[in-house]
Amino acid sequence: MRFGKFFTVLGMVGLLCGCSFDVDVYEPVEAPRITNTLSVNHLWDRSIGSGVGHFYSRLSPAVDDKKVYAASRNGDVYAFDKYTGSKFWHTDISDEDENDNRRSVGLSGGITLGDGYIYIPAENGYVYALNAEDGELYWKHNIGTEIIAATAYDYDKLYVMTSSGHLYALNSSNGEEIWSTGNDSKILALRGSSAPVVINNEVVAYGSVDGKLNFINTQLGVLIKQVTIGVARGATQLSRLNDVVSSPVVISNEVYAVGISGELKGIELPQFSNIWSRNYASYQDLAYDLSDIAVTDRNGHVHAVIRMDGSERWVNSALTYRLVTAPAYLGDYVLVGDYEGYLYFLDGVTGHFVYQEQVDSSGIYVAPVISDDIAYVVTRNGELHAYSLKSKKDFEENVEE
Repeated sequence: MRFGKFFTVLGMVGLLCGCSFDVDVYEPVEAPRITNTLSVNHLWDRSIGSGVGHFYSRLSPAVDDKKVYAASRNGDVYAFDKYTGSKFWHTDISDEDENDNRRSVGLSGGITLGDGYIYIPAENGYVYALNAEDGELYWKHNIGTEIIAATAYDYDKLYVMTSSGHLYALNSSNGEEIWSTGNDSKILALRGSSAPVVINNEVVAYGSVDGKLNFINTQLGVLIKQVTIGVARGATQLSRLNDVVSSPVVISNEVYAVGISGELKGIELPQFSNIWSRNYASYQDLAYDLSDIAVTDRNGHVHAVIRMDGSERWVNSALTYRLVTAPAYLGDYVLVGDYEGYLYFLDGVTGHFVYQEQVDSSGIYVAPVISDDIAYVVTRNGELHAYSLKSKKDFEENVEE
């Protein structure tokens, strides 16, 4: 589960499978030298513990109207004022009995908000629910198998996707299991799971290792529809990897999903009809604004695709093999990070770089989280940074309130 300085296409796949390779077939390009033409303000930064180290992780922050919540793999969970970075509370989940003999809790996937609580899954098979106000443990539930994807909250239910391919619906008030669905797959797969997404409180959608996007009835846990996102190709098991490990994106009555085998697809609900399909291969989550969908492909190239017809607005290929994160939109700009800790702002119309900063040499591993004109960036060594196109003074009114 660890990786070195250089990566190959094989090494990237090996990383996601939980392995590591040291063969330097394709080295990442050097970080581009960019003349910054955009003014970006660093509002604050805070430590959130030891971070995720060199482990594969999608442990991402979450933000509500007052706080930003962030965690480290070892069990540290923090809540900060989203505007100033002032600490509200800190909870150490490693103090729980089930973690006494573990080197790490293995918090993973990301933090999910839900009606005054935050939910965090872990590789140890537990889901932890904390009070968002003071960080006190509300409940915990042991699924019994590894969880590496973020959960999804929907009023009375919490949906949990395991790395073995099972989707669980838990009672969000006490963690009790309501139903489960899915099958253990024997297919060679990437080390990753599609985080589930709830649609109109009626359907929960998630991707699977067989290249499918699955739609499940939230009340009964039964499969409603499967849509093929990608088709396995190639003569070897590695070349036939077909996972859909990115989370589907829901925009009104449209759902978009991308697979590692090379297809980005738009689906219209409730007919489940195909809007368009385009050739993009990715294991990263998608981002969108009013007109476009941004995708980071498996080579580290960043694309903007026009939602209306699936045509490409632009592509930036200057970050090849730099383990580029999933994208995020901050206003008119697309943000990504890379394995050396560089944060990049790309013009949303042209795809050209307009800003670059090395946040932390340990690396940025997940997409920035955007809320109220602020981008929250976490690094592998456990630093949380807040950036904005606005100044600190612009947020003073929010702080005083």
